[in-house]
Amino acid sequence: CLIWPPTTCQLSSAFFINSILDQVLRGVRKTSYHLKMETEYPKYDTLLFDLDDTLYPLSSGIARECGQNIKDYMVEKLGIDKSKIVELSNSLYKNYGTTMSGLRAIGYEFDYDEYHSFIHGRLPYENIKPDPILKSLLLSLPLRKIIFTNADKLHAARALERLGLEDCFEGIVCFESLNSTISDNVNDEIFDIISYLSDHEKPLSGLPKTPVVCKPSETAIVKALEIANTDPKKTLFFDDSVRNIQAGKRVGLNTVLVGTSQRVKCADYVIENIHNLKEALPELWESEAKPEKVSYSGKLPVETPVVA
Repeated sequence: CLIWPPTTCQLSSAFFINSILDQVLRGVRKTSYHLKMETEYPKYDTLLFDLDDTLYPLSSGIARECGQNIKDYMVEKLGIDKSKIVELSNSLYKNYGTTMSGLRAIGYEFDYDEYHSFIHGRLPYENIKPDPILKSLLLSLPLRKIIFTNADKLHAARALERLGLEDCFEGIVCFESLNSTISDNVNDEIFDIISYLSDHEKPLSGLPKTPVVCKPSETAIVKALEIANTDPKKTLFFDDSVRNIQAGKRVGLNTVLVGTSQRVKCADYVIENIHNLKEALPELWESEAKPEKVSYSGKLPVETPVVA
């Protein structure tokens, strides 16, 4: 039974027992100070890949053919003077991310499916070769993998099929994903962007806005992350465009610039070829949290980015 207040005998017994327990606990704490269990969790859980010129090389010629098809569309379908095509397309691409986005901004109206069909329908897809090495790499990665492209879903599907990578990704964020509720606010007249840009005193903020959502717009990247349901801090973004990488960094993504070996300020990593993925980022294959015994040293490790 319990006695309150405690007797002298009880106090002595309690003191003796507490002394023994204290010695045992001291020993446990001393041991655990030098040897403890820690769990390391993966830094990333999602990989977001651009498609064109990232998963297959620029040398395929697809980008060059795509550019020519865009110029042909501007002449044949929109009636733009052929002599102005190069300067106009360059200005639109520079200021709006894609020529299509810029064309809509300055007032041209056209059907998006027709545009994509014209641009991509004539591409030499046979130039994109199956890539079993990349397929093996991707399938061995124990992380979510998602495509994020400005292109339409049909082009993305064709390119992935040619590469043999159609089963390597959880999903595709494409033009249709980003522009499911696109508005059709068309200007009454075509905005002369070339004349506007020639006046260097006029601010870029005065350029008309585009209804098209695409990279390198931060809005596009945020929307892609929402569609993919992923945390930017736990996502690694691969792209061959410095502008896209810069935008990704601004919204909190970890970034990998593909296609160069030169360090770029906005990129956390650079890899010359997507095949160099495992050499540059071996930690991506260590995704499962594993308990391991570590010795306490009193110093924190310093992480150094890998640049291949």
